[in-house]
Amino acid sequence: MREKIAIILLTSVTVFFSSCTQKYSTKTVAIQKIDSSGIYFSYDYQDKIYNGHFVLEEIKGDFTSSDSLKLKIEKKQPDNFVFITVVERIWKAEKAIVSINNNNEKSSVYGFHSVDKKPLFPGANNEYENDSLLFDFFRKHSTPSNDFKKIGVYILIDKSGKATYKEAMTKNNEEIQLAKSLIDKLPKFSSPFNNGDSVTISYLIEIPAYN
Repeated sequence: MREKIAIILLTSVTVFFSSCTQKYSTKTVAIQKIDSSGIYFSYDYQDKIYNGHFVLEEIKGDFTSSDSLKLKIEKKQPDNFVFITVVERIWKAEKAIVSINNNNEKSSVYGFHSVDKKPLFPGANNEYENDSLLFDFFRKHSTPSNDFKKIGVYILIDKSGKATYKEAMTKNNEEIQLAKSLIDKLPKFSSPFNNGDSVTISYLIEIPAYN
């Protein structure tokens, strides 16, 4: 009798778990914007784009606009979603330095986080908005989908704000060519300054490679 009860309970739990799994679809979505009013994102489900946002208090811990959000999307009502966790960026900002062998001090390359006035992407009000605006730019110049990987790419931003490709954190030639192509399309940043002088800086960004 006890064995029958155990089998019934196990079957009930399995059916319940299966129904919950079938009810939701799990997606990792990019953060598009963060400001004082909340965190904004969008995702596509069954060929339709849905927009969503959370107030800042709903997301605990440290995160940036280059991180992603893992959500549960309700299959029958895809505009209903539940936050699961933050998916941190792969490449940490502290590593955003390119080693340049250059004996000319006037041509030194500074790390992004070491200069007084950091270069801003067009439309950015501060350095923290760069990531989301860059991601949006790359998305517009790609064929976006929810299935993508992030490629860490070092770029150089010169005294005039022009960005050039330096190195990609991948050995895949197609991904390297994608990075070069997208970097070539970038508009000028504002000029970086350090101690009152315009300088050239290195900057580690992330490019989405859609599958």
